[in-house]
Amino acid sequence: MQRAIATSFNGGELSPRMGGRVDTAIYQVGVAEAENFIPTVEGAIVKRPGFEAIRPARDGAGWLSQFRFNLTQDYVIEWSDGVLRFYTNDERIETAPGVPYEVAVPYSAAEAPFISVQQSFDRLYLDHPGHPPARLTRTSATTFVYDVAPLTKGPFADANTDEAKTVTASGTNGVVTIASNAPIFLPGHVGAPFRIEAADFSTIPAWDTQTKGITVGMIRRSDGKAYTAASAGTTGTVQPIHTAGTEWDGQDLKDVNDNGPFGVQWTYRHDRFGMVTITAVSPDGLSATATVTRTLPDGVMTVPTFRWAHGAFSAAAGWPSVVIAFAGRLAHFKDRELLASVAGDYLNHQAYTSSGTLAADMAFRRTLSTEDPVLWAIGDRKLIVGSASREIAIGAINQAQAIAGDNIEAVPQSFYGSERVFPVQIGTTGVFVQRAGRKLRQAEYDFARDRYQAANMTVWCRHITKGGIRQLTFQKEPEELLIGVRGDGQLVVHPHAPEQEIKGFARIRHGGGDILSAVCVADASGTQDALWVLVERPDGSRWVERMANWRDDDDPIEDAFFVDSGLTVMAAAGQTHFSGATHLAGQAVAVLAAGGVVPGIIVEADGSFDLPVSAVPADRAYRLTVGMPYTARVTTLRPQLPGGQSTQGVRQRLVKMVLRLIATTGIRIGAMGGKLDNLVDRASSEYMDAPVPLFTGDTERAVSGGWDRNGQAVFESSAPLPATVVAAMPTLAVTS
Repeated sequence: MQRAIATSFNGGELSPRMGGRVDTAIYQVGVAEAENFIPTVEGAIVKRPGFEAIRPARDGAGWLSQFRFNLTQDYVIEWSDGVLRFYTNDERIETAPGVPYEVAVPYSAAEAPFISVQQSFDRLYLDHPGHPPARLTRTSATTFVYDVAPLTKGPFADANTDEAKTVTASGTNGVVTIASNAPIFLPGHVGAPFRIEAADFSTIPAWDTQTKGITVGMIRRSDGKAYTAASAGTTGTVQPIHTAGTEWDGQDLKDVNDNGPFGVQWTYRHDRFGMVTITAVSPDGLSATATVTRTLPDGVMTVPTFRWAHGAFSAAAGWPSVVIAFAGRLAHFKDRELLASVAGDYLNHQAYTSSGTLAADMAFRRTLSTEDPVLWAIGDRKLIVGSASREIAIGAINQAQAIAGDNIEAVPQSFYGSERVFPVQIGTTGVFVQRAGRKLRQAEYDFARDRYQAANMTVWCRHITKGGIRQLTFQKEPEELLIGVRGDGQLVVHPHAPEQEIKGFARIRHGGGDILSAVCVADASGTQDALWVLVERPDGSRWVERMANWRDDDDPIEDAFFVDSGLTVMAAAGQTHFSGATHLAGQAVAVLAAGGVVPGIIVEADGSFDLPVSAVPADRAYRLTVGMPYTARVTTLRPQLPGGQSTQGVRQRLVKMVLRLIATTGIRIGAMGGKLDNLVDRASSEYMDAPVPLFTGDTERAVSGGWDRNGQAVFESSAPLPATVVAAMPTLAVTS
């Protein structure tokens, strides 16, 4: 007889290709299968909570995302074709009982996974390559407004450099016609900004000090701007630099020599730049109707100028696909371009001062040296962006100064390439999906190498991402769990604790359908993070569900919630008839009544069901939980006994098993492929009319199994009851 011990399971599911690597440390803490059992930082493996059915989703709903106003006001957004719905405090926001509150948006459900979002207090900025940059604004605790982001003063694409292509304007304010000698306007430019700069200021004399003979209406230029005299007289010594209204250039008084008076009032007229918004384009592309948003220079009415630029964002030029707040700016990425707003002003894209000069806090553009468009961005000590070919760190050249158009560099960090799955930030690291959707990489700054490293988190379990990862989310409290949505409707779960170097992954398989999307949001108290999922059931209906809270080990068994698509109610003493489970109609369900399992219940077509009188307490109210059953299952690896002769490939038989448990009941054990037996039985001293109590400690059971060359054990929990396995101690009979 040989006896082994598994003291930890936090290696999680290992790839079948690891089946021979008994020489590795990960083998000693890994398992062959972990479905609905989640490894924990401490080493124990815990049955995951069930999912509570919240509300049916709108037809065609395909995505969930988060809107966080603050820690205690966190929302789940349900995305369907052209419509958003909202959930908070474990319930859907409604305008009347049963009537969901909805906000119309231009996005389809298929586009939702590719919408980049950036939260900023009561606004969620949205970028998608098929739509203008937009924002979703929270206007009250239960209302939201969607609108296109009102970007001002740009951003603009590169200025025209072909001196043969010129434009003129029919006026300087109001509605004007922009005429060109070349077909530079496209239908897709409608709604976009257009910038025009005067060819030069040669026709406007310069303002100078103590110039006499100024009369009302004279025009002078100063600091790159044009001003109109609003009074007559001799100019003073204060140079006009204002950008609005009227100001004096002196005190309108005489000097000490009794010369003067000096001082003229000057009204701001325009500067070198003017801006318009295009409202219509001629079929030949030679002219456009536009509304002036910044006064045009006088000269553009008579002197053709080649100094013009189209907007960087439009249906013709394309829309940005990634948005992120960084270094006090709101940055948009369009293909390979970074377009950052004015510092401290997210909607302002003014790139020059009113005098036409650059400044460190103004908006800027930067084209990145990468062959592929930017797919995602996360902020850290530097801005990290990913494309299909590489990962790039963007930061200041001079670290002592803020990032600006003349103080920015983009340095490649790695060349793994990414999938268009938006990453998550966990503590000091960021996790992204490598190109092809099968590898998860953890980007973390390495001070020794002065670059970001991106270790492969799935190196030991390549199978765990089968079907590809399409969404990532992170649960901070109470468990630290990285969660990924697989393309086949399962979740992959990783207990994320970098300080412990946890490498384990497990899978969540929903008992009532496929999970299409998942997001973690804080509950009303702000102390717990709830996992919300969008589930597609076999009949094609879709439901929004929320995972129940993780149990503390000493929680009462009656509060256990280990069913999917479930509901829980407080029943009256002796109550046996229940209704309202229409979403479970026709299903054989798992029922927990007052902590006891009630088998053999099928929900009627009208959503009602009945329990046996003997299954419910007659003298007190009790909690009833009902839902779809699911199975939590662990299969161990082939045992490798410490020291001595290896048992690999040797005929062996699992004889008995000792499990060290915490607050567990309803668990079965056995040899892989053999019969599973109940591990925790009712003690002879316990009452027969009460639930089997939760067991903590070591419990032993002989195993029904035959001879094979595997020696693998199975732990399984199919009842709606909790299970926590701390350690496993199998006894094996081994042939020589």
